[in-house]
Amino acid sequence: MDVFAKSSLGRPLYPSYKTNVAIMILTLLTGVVMGGVSLLQSGDFGLAIGVGLLYGAIVFVAWVITREIDPDHDLSAFVSVALAFGAALWLMPSTIALWPLGLVILGSRMLTRVVGIHATLIDSFIMVAVIGLTAYSGYIAVALAASAFFFLDAWLQEPLRRQWAFGALALAITFLVALIANQGMGLVPASMPYILVIGVISLVFLLTILLTGQITTHSDFGNRPLSLSRLRAAMLMTLAIGLVQAVTNSDGGVLSMITLWASLAAVPLYRLIIRIGLIGE
Repeated sequence: MDVFAKSSLGRPLYPSYKTNVAIMILTLLTGVVMGGVSLLQSGDFGLAIGVGLLYGAIVFVAWVITREIDPDHDLSAFVSVALAFGAALWLMPSTIALWPLGLVILGSRMLTRVVGIHATLIDSFIMVAVIGLTAYSGYIAVALAASAFFFLDAWLQEPLRRQWAFGALALAITFLVALIANQGMGLVPASMPYILVIGVISLVFLLTILLTGQITTHSDFGNRPLSLSRLRAAMLMTLAIGLVQAVTNSDGGVLSMITLWASLAAVPLYRLIIRIGLIGE
């Protein structure tokens, strides 16, 4: 436990929490079932393994992102699991954007300080490295947007001033990678059906951010109250990165971030479920 307390980026899945056990079981079950279905349909064992890993990752990443942006409601993460799995069955994505999704998770943890400490020097260098690798993988616009995690960490409540320098370093590395790899960045927006869906999700999610007036969750270590302004900033950054992918990578930019959009939809949907009394808070 102490190892993770020394980093702002690590959050282990302790089996003492029932929700952690539940997502581990769901992830494994999803992977095995979908892999088995693929094997029966294709007879290709390698393809079946890939399908199982993909769907397991879709379920797990949706849960993780929702836990980061909606820490007060454990069960909203399972709403996102259902939405992500259902959307994946319908739209059948061939992959997910692991680098951008990883940036959302790590950047949110660094920004909200949910672990209980601010980013260490090693944490900041790890984030810069992940941003650089994201840029190298072809997500130049996402890497540029993700640099804002540093600037927000340097500006919001209890600011960590050295993050200004790390933000500038992340921008410089992204531009350097784009120059060396000769990668351009242009607007290639998703088709209208996708734009309409993510547009509605974005508006409802923005309204949810505005209506979030308090946060009761405390940090994993040290039992420190989380900052509402930092949580709101992390929610906005999650939305921003999703939108950047959608307007620069066409329909594939939406499909590869299906877990993120499921998470963004699950947060207001869960609040609606509570409000109409389907489940207790």
